[in-house]
Amino acid sequence: MPSHLLDRNAAWAAGIKTRHPEFFIQLEHVQTPSYLWIGCSDSRVPPTTIMDLKPGEVFVHRNIANVVDPADTSCMAVLEFGIDALKIEHVIVGGHYGC
Repeated sequence: MPSHLLDRNAAWAAGIKTRHPEFFIQLEHVQTPSYLWIGCSDSRVPPTTIMDLKPGEVFVHRNIANVVDPADTSCMAVLEFGIDALKIEHVIVGGHYGC
């Protein structure tokens, strides 16, 4: 991993800990998202950002063109785990323009 990314991560973590001392402690708890987002892998469309959600509030699966294909074992595993284990209430297949 490029060192500048590690430096940026360390700075981000320090900033979060300063502004929200309980942030990482809260993330240690079991995740209980209400939403599963199946969306495009496009780096310009981060689900938590566009829905204004915090880490842990949405379970995410991303692939090219937000495809849900029964032959895709990864996508099916995410659906099964999200619904059966995490008890997700809402599955969102999110598309976007300009892909």
